[in-house]
Amino acid sequence: MLWHIKKVLHCHFPDLSDRLSGLSDPRKGADYTVEEVVMAATVLFLLKCQSRNSFNLKAGDKPFQKNYHRMFGLRPLHADTVNDLLEKLDDKELEELRCRLFSSLIEKRVFHKFRFFDKYFCVAIDGTGAYNWNENPPEDIEKYALRKESSKGKVSLFSLVLEAVLVCNNGMTIPLISEWVANDGQKFDKQDCELKAFKRLAVRLKDYFPRLPLCLLADGLYTNVALMDICQKYDWKFITVFRDGNLPSVWQEVESLLPLEADNSVEQTSGDANWWYTYKYRWLKNIEYQKHELHWIECAQENEHRKTKEKTDNRFVFLTNMDVTGANVASLLKAGRARWQIEDHFNTQKNRGGVLHHKFNRGCFKAIRNWHHIRQLACMIGELVEYCQTIQEMLRQRAKMTLKELYENLNSYMSFASVDQAIDEFESWCISPMQVRLE
Repeated sequence: MLWHIKKVLHCHFPDLSDRLSGLSDPRKGADYTVEEVVMAATVLFLLKCQSRNSFNLKAGDKPFQKNYHRMFGLRPLHADTVNDLLEKLDDKELEELRCRLFSSLIEKRVFHKFRFFDKYFCVAIDGTGAYNWNENPPEDIEKYALRKESSKGKVSLFSLVLEAVLVCNNGMTIPLISEWVANDGQKFDKQDCELKAFKRLAVRLKDYFPRLPLCLLADGLYTNVALMDICQKYDWKFITVFRDGNLPSVWQEVESLLPLEADNSVEQTSGDANWWYTYKYRWLKNIEYQKHELHWIECAQENEHRKTKEKTDNRFVFLTNMDVTGANVASLLKAGRARWQIEDHFNTQKNRGGVLHHKFNRGCFKAIRNWHHIRQLACMIGELVEYCQTIQEMLRQRAKMTLKELYENLNSYMSFASVDQAIDEFESWCISPMQVRLE
């Protein structure tokens, strides 16, 4: 893991040090540089530390300090020092840092072989709950928090964040932009919501990546004319979940056209050691809805156990503005179903080391946003590390080993061993560097 972290930083982010040094420093007379501060926060998330205190315990040990300096060329520092800067730093700078780093990966064609249809970068959009504040959060938090009232009149406050995440056809997820679903700190008549936040996020997504061919993947909440208008304006494609009851006029047209378009169907079968899978695809083209031309696609999946003959079934329905044919309908359904990867991304960030629910700051909303930006930056680096071919091959060969165990071993190594030999070998490797090959 240490070797591959160094390889990813060296090959994919060679100018990370310069970019961190270029961040503004609102402090006066600071003992640590901005680069040291932001890198310490990044390493905190890379090592899956559960809190500022757990990182402080490591940073106080001499072996860890020595290994950290040898590995990153910087001094480890107390997480409270990190927090002090993040309370002052403009969060737009860290957002721009994340996007510029991703743009550099696009320029290097790192993700090109993981595109859908060999062209589109599929970006899943969804929101997730981040923090619960109960009834009496600090004043700076209360100004931005959303309010929820129970049937008994009890008011609770919470924070929600909307994410745009690149989903690759190998399972990799790379966070791009975060938009907090939050009130503006002023007196309001209506609360912020995911759909309002999506409109703000879409503007910045287009600003940062104006020429990137995007296909948005979203759940049924976003199957509305607002998303269609945005995709038409920005020349984006979309595939959204189409639930029963959504857009009733479209469903009426679908039900009236299906008997007339019986030829628009394809059936495929496949299997593994235990199950047979049958996929029945249907589609309808050129459905008009508020000046938009939509295509309806459906997959009815039937599963049969080879031995027990047990049967299960699933049904998936989507709307899209991408042309549908018998040749590509299966690929469109596969891309639409890839939206679930953002759910797995949220699960990783909440339950597999991302500690999304942990409050790294409890009183400053700007600091909360900055901590989150650094969490997502570390997630980008971590995904590139974890999907290296060597790491994936090791996990396949050692079926009982997990990524969690690898990170635990890395933490132990950093705290109790010496990285000198590994870094010496890495520096020799850098003389004639090889590529970082992704699974």
